[in-house]
Order: sequence, then C-alpha cells, then structure tokens
Amino acid sequence: MGGMSGQGELDFSGERPSSGLDRWREERRRAQLELARRLDLPLGHPVEVWLVNGIRLRGELRLAEERLFVDESAAHSLGLMVDGVAFSQNEIESCVRQD
Repeated sequence: MGGMSGQGELDFSGERPSSGLDRWREERRRAQLELARRLDLPLGHPVEVWLVNGIRLRGELRLAEERLFVDESAAHSLGLMVDGVAFSQNEIESCVRQD
C-alpha cells in the first residue's frame, strides 16, 4: 500500500523532536525575516529612526504586535516600535541600521 498520502511518519531515530512552541517561534522568525525583506526594514536590528514629526528614536526595530501572518494589503500600515514608542511605517522619514 505504498503511496498513502497525508499520513505522518514516526521518527524513531532517537533525536528529540522540537516542541510545538519551538517550531512556532522558528516559523515566526522566518515570517518576520520575509516581512522585513518585503518592506525593506531592518526588523530585529538596532536602528536610528527619524519620524516625520521630527522625533528621533534609537533602539531595536520591532513589530508593535507579534503576528505570524501579515495581510499583504496591510503590510505598509503595520505598527512598528523602537524604544517603547509605537508608530507606523508611513510615519518614518528615515531609518538607518546601526549594526
């Protein structure tokens, strides 16, 4: 009966499988890297950000809200955060990676 699709396989190799939480974290990390590439933003890196209202922020650029999946149409209005200050990508005048 070879060819049963959809059936999982058991791994008896003795290696400890990663937890569901570890797999979720890794998938979230990959999704954030892809999002950073698409938006051309250095998420997870130290930055200096100037907002259009003249405010300068320094710190790690993060998403204001942790999401695994991002709707492509809403990607440019995502909430971002540096040093505890939330803002949107539309408010950025300049963003320079510091590392």
